[in-house]
Amino acid sequence: MEFHYYYLIQDIVGLIAAFIGLRMVTLCFRIMLSGKMSKNIFLIALRYALVTISGVNLLINQFGLKPWIISIILIFISTIIAPKEKSRGIKIEN
Repeated sequence: MEFHYYYLIQDIVGLIAAFIGLRMVTLCFRIMLSGKMSKNIFLIALRYALVTISGVNLLINQFGLKPWIISIILIFISTIIAPKEKSRGIKIEN
């Protein structure tokens, strides 16, 4: 069996993404269970769940283009679903 660095790189990226996503999802669930359920908390939990799925996808699959494309699409979708913040407009007085 040959050793290639790109297998190792894919596993490390997958492990980091899965760990960060799982940690943030558990944090969101703790906030939800504390009674502070809101739409924004649910969206943040969904966002990090997609990051976790992306990392697990990289960990489970063999090296190839398809797992990387799927993971990039999942991360891109997770950035789109981010909760909307109310912008504070700057008032300029003349």
